[in-house]
Amino acid sequence: MSKRGRDMFKGVKYVVSENANNLYRIYSIAKYELLADMRDSKLGIFWNFANPAIQVATYWFVFGFVFNRSQIDGIDFLSWMLGGMVIWFFISPCITNGCNAIYQKIGIITKMKFPVSILPATVVLKEVFNHLCLMIVLVVLFAINGHFPSWHWFGLLYYLIAGILFSISLSLTTSVLNMLARDTRKLILACMRLLMYLTPILWDIKTLPAVLQVVMKLNPIYYLVCGYRDCFFFHEGLMFYWKQMLVFWVWTIVLFCVGSTIMYKFRTKFMDLI
Repeated sequence: MSKRGRDMFKGVKYVVSENANNLYRIYSIAKYELLADMRDSKLGIFWNFANPAIQVATYWFVFGFVFNRSQIDGIDFLSWMLGGMVIWFFISPCITNGCNAIYQKIGIITKMKFPVSILPATVVLKEVFNHLCLMIVLVVLFAINGHFPSWHWFGLLYYLIAGILFSISLSLTTSVLNMLARDTRKLILACMRLLMYLTPILWDIKTLPAVLQVVMKLNPIYYLVCGYRDCFFFHEGLMFYWKQMLVFWVWTIVLFCVGSTIMYKFRTKFMDLI
């Protein structure tokens, strides 16, 4: 095995071991951060629903009324849009806040021995709670529009776990890069705005030429969006999107290996990067 291969193996082993041995600490930090956010606001958990609701209302008005979209694939546009937006509202803060996971806790890292590699997981776990809150509201809205829960919805658990692993893998990489260059987070924020519109959340991918459809399907978030919508509405099954599944897991594994390697390499050097 080459030196690069050995370094990658050590990095993956280090990150997996450190996270597995600190599960309760990950939970405790995520819980603390969540409660701290609520204490800082008089309306507390209300904002977990209000911010997404305002965005949804805006997109619904623009794309539903201005562009006069009533149905896509036999599903009313609002429900179809919400089916994709709900996973975006989870992935987006995981990526943007995950990028800042290490830098935000630099005060703790410099004062005590701390398992730095768990920080991306704490950010993602915090967002899982917000996601579950949104899902409760979504179930009510879908029921009003005639889309009732079925056993197909159990597939959402798989897609949520997939989203968690992807977010942690990406955040492992970006959180270290953000320590090396502070512009990383600004770049991520700019890219997320672009990615929002490049991912078929507000528009139907079938409106594109075949070649562009292939390119768009290389986006790992597209797989999660399709998966959520399939569980809610179409019920084709997990293997229906097997090509997108392969692309998604290749992205996730590569990002995890890269992120683990650079996390292991710089684990003792973060104080020097302040």
